[in-house]
Amino acid sequence: MGEGPDGTPDPVLVAGRAVYADRCSSCHDADGSGTGDGPRLNRGHLLSAYPAAGGAAAVVSGGRGRMPGFGGILTAGEISAVLRYINEVL
Repeated sequence: MGEGPDGTPDPVLVAGRAVYADRCSSCHDADGSGTGDGPRLNRGHLLSAYPAAGGAAAVVSGGRGRMPGFGGILTAGEISAVLRYINEVL
């Protein structure tokens, strides 16, 4: 996982990992491979699917297809953190 300038784990990525484990991994799998009910997110797949700024955040917030919206559950900061975790770590 990414580290901050002082060598400690990046707190945003730590928070994103926690949100992902709690809200996303059951459908997209722990490694983002998408072998569950949700599509693949790892290895740049999310960024490829939603290259425009805010595109993926809108899906997480509002939902799409079988995916529920998390806008009333997660804060904007949590959504940003989980998307950063997906794009930078998975």
